[in-house]
Amino acid sequence: MEEQAGLGDIFDLTFTKFVTPVVIRVVYILVMVLAAIGWLLAIISATNSNGFVGFLAGIVFGGLAFIIVLLLYRVMLEVVMVVFAIKKNTDRLQ
Repeated sequence: MEEQAGLGDIFDLTFTKFVTPVVIRVVYILVMVLAAIGWLLAIISATNSNGFVGFLAGIVFGGLAFIIVLLLYRVMLEVVMVVFAIKKNTDRLQ
C-alpha cells in the first residue's frame, strides 16, 4: 500500500515521505490536457489554412504528435517512479 502525501508533507524537513509520486500524477494529467488542447489547436489551424485537407492532416499529424508527446512524458515520469521504487525496495533490505 502506497503512502499518500498531504500538503503538510511539502514542509516536512525530515523527508520521511515523498511528494513526488503524487506530483507526478498531477503533472501527467496536465500533460494530457495540454497535449489534447494542442491537438485541437493543430486541427483548427490546419483547417483554417487548408480546408478539409488541412482538417484531415490536422487529425492525423496532430494525433501522431499527441501520442508521441504522451509516450515521451510517460517514459520520463516512469523513470522517476522507478527511482522511487528502487529506493523503497532498498529500504526494505536494511
